[in-house]
Formats: sequence, C-alpha cells, structure tokens
Amino acid sequence: MNVLGFNLQKGEIRFSLLTGTKQAPELLERGRHLVVEESTPELMDWFESTFDSIITRTNPNRIAYRLSLEPKKSQIQYLIFPYAILNLLAHRKIIDIYEYITQNFAPSKFGQPKGTNVYEYCTQVFGEHPPHWDKNQQNSILAAWLTLEE
Repeated sequence: MNVLGFNLQKGEIRFSLLTGTKQAPELLERGRHLVVEESTPELMDWFESTFDSIITRTNPNRIAYRLSLEPKKSQIQYLIFPYAILNLLAHRKIIDIYEYITQNFAPSKFGQPKGTNVYEYCTQVFGEHPPHWDKNQQNSILAAWLTLEE
C-alpha cells in the first residue's frame, strides 16, 4: 500500500510517498513545490494541476495531510482552500483521504514512549534527506505514516 502525505505552508507544498506498514514504513519519494503568487482563482487552478500531477505520477492507495487549525486570514487561500481541491480530486479518483492536525502526531501513535520527539524519531526511521529536510517535510511523512496499515 502506498500513502501520499501532504503538508502545506505559505509558499510551498511538501509531499511524501510511503509504503510498507506502520511498523515498517519505507520512504519512496518526497518533494517540494514552490507555490506561485496568483489571484485566488488562478491559485486554486495551480493547486489542482499540481496535486493532480503528483497523484497521477505516484498512484497512491490513500492520501493524508496535515491541516493547520490556526491560519491567519491572509493564509487561508494557501493553507485551507487547497485541501478542498485535494479532497475533491481524491473523491473523483476514488482514493481514501485522511486529515490530521499536529496534535495527532503523538509518540504513542508511532509506538514510542511519551516524551519522544516525533520529528527526531522520524529522522531516525527514515534517515536525513537534504535539502529541505525539516519539520514541514516531516509533517507530510507523519501524516502518511499514520495512514499506513498496521
């Protein structure tokens, strides 16, 4: 089973493709796309094309993403609206889609004791993959990882 994970931030899409199980995950691919500065309708068209291209190329069985719960009004078109587009594409392609918030990334969800830094643990499991190996990239991995089967 392949799971495609996404994390959005202003100016970037991060994605990761995982396979395997929750206990034995494998990172197949990761990437970063810079978001173009456009009007909202043009931006949504860009997100649709970009998401569709990534989904078509990676052919996931499931999709997951990390949702930001506290975007500022000026960030909504970058952090909230695009996930509506992603959900619509998943629906049209008949792919199950899951959403998580950062609080879902608890150590216990990854079989680790309380107090474990999940971002450091992510690097231990998958290795470090520069450039752009940071919390934003790891959020896309953690979302996909939670969605893998046991």
